[in-house]
Amino acid sequence: MLLPRFIIDYINNTQIKKSALHILIILFSLFIFPIVQTSFAEESTQSTIIKYDLAYPGILPDNPLYKLKVVRDKIVASLISDPNKKIEFYLLQTDKGILATAMLIDNNKVDLALQTALKAENNYTLLTQQLYKFRQKPNANFFKKLKTASLKHQEVLASLIKRVPEKNKQAFTNIIYFSQRNLETIEEYRIKQ
Repeated sequence: MLLPRFIIDYINNTQIKKSALHILIILFSLFIFPIVQTSFAEESTQSTIIKYDLAYPGILPDNPLYKLKVVRDKIVASLISDPNKKIEFYLLQTDKGILATAMLIDNNKVDLALQTALKAENNYTLLTQQLYKFRQKPNANFFKKLKTASLKHQEVLASLIKRVPEKNKQAFTNIIYFSQRNLETIEEYRIKQ
């Protein structure tokens, strides 16, 4: 990656060389390696807590740079041809979206959280469409992971319903239904194939 000359001169300064390198490494790692975080398990309405970690979303949709992230993700998705890798990608996007939804609700941005949850669950729908591109049926662990992820998404969304205004409760309930339908699609594929 080519950097402008003034940045190179800045980094070459012996007093700040190490700190600049550390900052670049931290910034690079934040974009490349998602931080895994368990989400809101203590607020679960279910009797058992789903053991599944959601990926940290990084910048949220209320950030001005978020549009760049969306463009990057669309480009990455279009470049992935292997159905298994594409499913992993869409699952990661869904996980990030569900956790971002919760974070937005924490920041009292309910309308944006609703849009984010819908987009996240749409990524899960795109994931289910990739199943039919497999040449061989995936193993049982693959389906178990998809089911666990979907149940965790539903658990988080159910916990969020208690924290949103009355006018938004039905919309979040609809997203949970959407998630349940996606899980049914996966189960139907698993049984038929």
